[in-house]
Amino acid sequence: MPRIVALNYAAPIAVGHTVEITEFADTRPEKKRKGSDRFEAFRLPVVVDLDTGIRYMNHVHASAGGNGGNSFTPNRYPLVPRPDLQVAATWRGRVTACTIVMIEGLENQHTTLVVEPVEG
Repeated sequence: MPRIVALNYAAPIAVGHTVEITEFADTRPEKKRKGSDRFEAFRLPVVVDLDTGIRYMNHVHASAGGNGGNSFTPNRYPLVPRPDLQVAATWRGRVTACTIVMIEGLENQHTTLVVEPVEG
């Protein structure tokens, strides 16, 4: 059964490509789970396009504090998610649809992927 993967970043992955999805655990203490969780890594998965080798992440996967600066200075983000993030699940699938929408008020692009899980 296809799964919908919603991302608050651009991940232009071609239909037919195989992806690996890594979901993270919510490790916040129970008392803090009622607050805002917009900037928590568990809200968004990391997606690796296994056909191209490109990894798509949000800054929360790469940096523990803030978004790393401004858009004028390039950041030296790591190539993999932070090692302190606890993985909840990793699964693979084939992309059957990909839509990227420009969110003008945020000056950002959001992605919706439809992924058919595959074994292995």
